[in-house]
Amino acid sequence: MKVFFDSKISAIQSRGGISRIAFELIHSLSKKKDLEMSFYRGLYQDKYPYKKEWFKKYYALKPSTFFNSRLVNFLDSLGSAGVYRLHAKDKPIYHSLYHRIPKKSTGPLVVHAYDLIQELLYDMPKSVEFKKKSFLAADLIVSISQSTKNDLCKLYPVDPDKIIVAHCGVDEIFFKDSNVLKPENKRPYMLYVGGRGYSYKNFNLLLDTFIGKKYFFDFDLLLVGGEKELTPEQKEKVKNTLWLGSGRRSWLVQEFCDDERLTQLYNNATVFIYPSHYEGFGIPPLEAMAAGCPVIACNISSLPEVVGDAGLLFNPEDQNDLAVKIESIVTDKALAGSLVEKGKVRARQFTWDAMAGKVYQAYLGLKNN
Repeated sequence: MKVFFDSKISAIQSRGGISRIAFELIHSLSKKKDLEMSFYRGLYQDKYPYKKEWFKKYYALKPSTFFNSRLVNFLDSLGSAGVYRLHAKDKPIYHSLYHRIPKKSTGPLVVHAYDLIQELLYDMPKSVEFKKKSFLAADLIVSISQSTKNDLCKLYPVDPDKIIVAHCGVDEIFFKDSNVLKPENKRPYMLYVGGRGYSYKNFNLLLDTFIGKKYFFDFDLLLVGGEKELTPEQKEKVKNTLWLGSGRRSWLVQEFCDDERLTQLYNNATVFIYPSHYEGFGIPPLEAMAAGCPVIACNISSLPEVVGDAGLLFNPEDQNDLAVKIESIVTDKALAGSLVEKGKVRARQFTWDAMAGKVYQAYLGLKNN
């Protein structure tokens, strides 16, 4: 069975949810001996360790920093079209990992659906039209959550029967048991992973709650990844509390790190808090549960689907609800311990191989029709 992967996302995102899913899917499918995979990574900037031996054909070129992003995208699209023409006569399954599709597909067309953020939260007509074209043309849509599938069916005239749900997984490294390093500051901390500049991430609710309850007397707030700088408004909020620290450095700490260090940070956090209004899936809460950290997340979008009863869910519009949930974990060691154990069990239900297995079975269905 022949599959041609188009990884437009590789030219856009160095690391992140979508590029991670693309890598893990292909890595797991590379173990299927009856799959002959060709991969257009294109003019890539992603940092994932793809191996050429996984593929019958592998097309990739690291562009010079001299090229601007618009030129890279243009050349990358030309390259994708040209390379697919070399394979079209074999009628492979064309799996678009980020909505780019050929003008005419000679075999079944598969499109991945991650979230509907652009449709629901932003005015981005060009992006929406780009995605719509791929969804309507697809013979199969792979959704990363039931929540994303539900949104997709509400917003586009697509047949629900051509959409499968293949949940994301969690890397084995996050289950590592941890006689691990404490953060350098030695203080207890609450943990947040992700961006802060997008309103739907709802980071300001967490920051306001942390400051409002004066947790900075006893905890640091540790941020991993996301933007390099806080917004001016966020900086002002933090600055206004620093005098309370008697000259101590800021209680707000930021790290950029690999998965091994992130596992340590999850493992030693008092609580992991994920206040996002909307996620197509939500990998960080899953990683936190695997690493043995109590999780608090919003009670909407895909997050209840991921967390289940293994974490505490709160109303993202209610700062007091978040404060109550944080307080319950900070003060109730039995509850925190119970959530840790439930979280580890819950996280084991989500694997990248299981995700790939569902996609593989769907491929077989396409080829047999």
